[in-house]
Amino acid sequence: MKHPFHQIHLYEIGSRLFCGKKGKPIPALFDEIEKKAPFVWADEIWLMGVWKNSPSSRKIAQTMPELQPDFHHVKSNLEPDDVYGSPYAIYDYVPDPLITETNDLTEIYEWFHSKNKKLILDFVPNHLAIDSPLVKTYPHLFLKAEESNDLKNTFLHPNGQMYFHGRDPYFDGWTDTIQWDFSNPEVEVFHVQILRHIAKQCDGVRCDMAMLPLPDVFEKTHGKRSVYNWQTVIQTIKTEFPEFKFYAEVYWGLEETLLSLGFDATYDKDLYDAMYHKELPKINEILKHPSKKNQIQFLENHDERRAKQSFGEQNKIYFSLLQANPNIILFHDGQELGYRKKIPVQMIRADEETPNLETLEFYQRVFSVVKKRGKTIHYEETNYSEFNQFPIFTRLIHSESQTELFLWNYQNTTVSGWIPYQEGIFYQKELKDLVSGNIFPQEKNKEGIYYQLKPNQLQWFIF
Repeated sequence: MKHPFHQIHLYEIGSRLFCGKKGKPIPALFDEIEKKAPFVWADEIWLMGVWKNSPSSRKIAQTMPELQPDFHHVKSNLEPDDVYGSPYAIYDYVPDPLITETNDLTEIYEWFHSKNKKLILDFVPNHLAIDSPLVKTYPHLFLKAEESNDLKNTFLHPNGQMYFHGRDPYFDGWTDTIQWDFSNPEVEVFHVQILRHIAKQCDGVRCDMAMLPLPDVFEKTHGKRSVYNWQTVIQTIKTEFPEFKFYAEVYWGLEETLLSLGFDATYDKDLYDAMYHKELPKINEILKHPSKKNQIQFLENHDERRAKQSFGEQNKIYFSLLQANPNIILFHDGQELGYRKKIPVQMIRADEETPNLETLEFYQRVFSVVKKRGKTIHYEETNYSEFNQFPIFTRLIHSESQTELFLWNYQNTTVSGWIPYQEGIFYQKELKDLVSGNIFPQEKNKEGIYYQLKPNQLQWFIF
């Protein structure tokens, strides 16, 4: 049975690192962005880290002892100016001068639209930078600590008040941040104002740690009940900006909760973890029964280790599986080059890594094929036989211009058998596997196409 197939390709570019390495703002780098291999594949560009940097966050990052080893790991002869501060300790929701010389992102937004790309930006609902001018203007909107006997995860603000740092319930606070007080209903109103401002400059937001304002989570973390209502926030913004998107970074099994409150999509950490731990039957189970809800699936992002480091050559297999699944695929800048070093988000300069050309060639093959998919796409499972009755993962993706055949062995033994000729699958003199780049000469056989797959091997053919 055929099912509608829809994917969104979300391409994350760390804007501070990109601009810091080049020494130029984004508008001066449009040509370089367009030349990046994933750009042709991408539907949406997530420019991570565009908002104004916090001087206090920069000073903390430059001097915090536990951060220094990671900085030195990716930058020889580390200089203080190589460390800029966390993009998630936002000073204010205005563009950082590293990103653009203008006071808004209109020029950047319009350029991406001219290339038929949507622009996604950050919204950090849980906290701001400790030195944000908004704390001075609205001191009552942040979580005060004067009633607490435990002064851990607190700091004295220059206004004379003790405040809590932003944090989640399982770890100590982020010391460059101040916690919004979600027990105060005015915070929700103020966030709507911030989001209205953001929505005029982009097509959606990726909401950092979006579960932290939830009533149960906030109470577990801070002992106070949150009155913050994501549903009201999202509906209010979508009333004015109907096409505006809300993507949630979320963990702890709270994905369904946020989707029910109006988020357009949520992180799918379960699939990532199954791939990381090589739980092949679990991967198959997830892919065989695609969720009807939008999930953001990935092999890496700025929080995770590089895909090449985590998965080695299997990153090709797992990315191919993502391309066979109806979903939102999050792709991280540099993933296509096979980079292995995870660069801390506080940095704006790092040593250049040598690209892995074999990895780049794989991604270029994939981007080219996926770009040829038409607007009307369907998927279905394909008929197959396996000599020892082992099940395998099979999928056909039909579009106007091509049919794609995916074969993946999730068993712990070699499998082999036949794929019969059927709709979209026909005899060709040779078949090229997108994953390995290998070409297989074919002999016409009434049984169809012969396959043989080692454990965790995937082949991807185009007809």
